[in-house]
Amino acid sequence: MAVVLKKCRPYLQRAEELSAHEPVIAHYCRLYAMEILIRARQGGEVSPDIQALLLAELEKAETARKALDLSAGQETVESFALRVFDAADVADRTAEDGSDRAPVVPQFYVAGLFLEICAQFYEGELPPDLAEKAKYARFRVVQIREGIRNGTSSAPADPDASRVASDAAPGPQAPAMAAMLRPVAAASPHHGGAASGYCTAAGASPVAAGGVMQPQMFGSRRWDKFLFVLLGFCLCLCGRKW
Repeated sequence: MAVVLKKCRPYLQRAEELSAHEPVIAHYCRLYAMEILIRARQGGEVSPDIQALLLAELEKAETARKALDLSAGQETVESFALRVFDAADVADRTAEDGSDRAPVVPQFYVAGLFLEICAQFYEGELPPDLAEKAKYARFRVVQIREGIRNGTSSAPADPDASRVASDAAPGPQAPAMAAMLRPVAAASPHHGGAASGYCTAAGASPVAAGGVMQPQMFGSRRWDKFLFVLLGFCLCLCGRKW
């Protein structure tokens, strides 16, 4: 049960951090985490902690849905994820080897998370361009950490060869970036924090190596039906009646 809670925690953490200044991004982070919990429940993983968390997040998601304009949700989330990725990529390519590159690790870590939540708009599987960037972000986290640990070069590949940075996309606004990076500061190579549990070398499966599910999510068009079914499901779990 603890494994499931650990898988969804990074997305819920991002949701809380961004709820004030990026509420749409926060909403879809929360939906992605909820789907992880639902799939775990469908797979037979049941516990009071999972049920309580699912109900709590359901209430937050419904409150946000009523207050937000989600008509451009997919475009908003994808644009934000790409801006975060590009900010990390630029920082990586302008940094020196060694300690100067250490701050890039949490940047790539959160970039990978935001790219992964875009899977909910594609029936649970990222399109090739986003999947390539998500894999590259995880790969760079591992590569930079190992380079710093071993005292070897961890310079990125030539940008024309890697073809991972999107064209001239501006980085996220300063308040958003600050909020994203504060809780993952421990993920730097010097602390061995959360990033190590959610990254993998290039070519590895994001599920097997990263421990992060790629669940099928429900877009805003199907959210009302999903919410109705989920609410009934959760209430039944808690022994409550309609």
